[in-house]
Amino acid sequence: MNHLKSFLCLSLLLLFSISLNAQDNRMRIGFGVGFSKEASVIIGDESSLALPIDLANFTFVVRGKSFRFEPNIGFFNLSATTTGYMGTEVDASLSNYRLGAVIAYANAIASMNLYYGINIGVILSSISADSDSESKSDFFVGPAIGGEYMFSDNFSLGGEIQINYIKIGNFDDDSDDSMSIISSRGMIILRWYVN
Repeated sequence: MNHLKSFLCLSLLLLFSISLNAQDNRMRIGFGVGFSKEASVIIGDESSLALPIDLANFTFVVRGKSFRFEPNIGFFNLSATTTGYMGTEVDASLSNYRLGAVIAYANAIASMNLYYGINIGVILSSISADSDSESKSDFFVGPAIGGEYMFSDNFSLGGEIQINYIKIGNFDDDSDDSMSIISSRGMIILRWYVN
């Protein structure tokens, strides 16, 4: 956590020390890499559970004067060794790929690009324990709001907040259980614009 605070303080100092760059109206294409912190509440029949998840994010950006389209990929992996039945060790892992896109209205003010719109996509999950493995797909949708500071013509540092409704699928195809999640997600993204 201290590394994240140090990174944020250093980033803010760098942003304020560099002069403002005027925005233009050209179509911009870029790539980004970032980190997100997600907190989810599972809404079930009898209980709810909070799940904090850290994700690495990779984005592609198409930005115009008043619109923004940003497909993104997120990845999360958890591996553990636990003690199973009769004291045997069990190797288990959970992999989660998030494929989505933010479609937003954009507004540039000096060196700041602000945007708000909708985030939509799928989450592909797989779980394995020793030699058994299962997979499932989930769907998500929700509002997104963000901004980025252009500290040069080709580089920006930005943040985004999302609140998503996630419809949960089942690892067991025979199950009719229904579950959904309300998820809040905050991201920090460094973007590079190629033009």
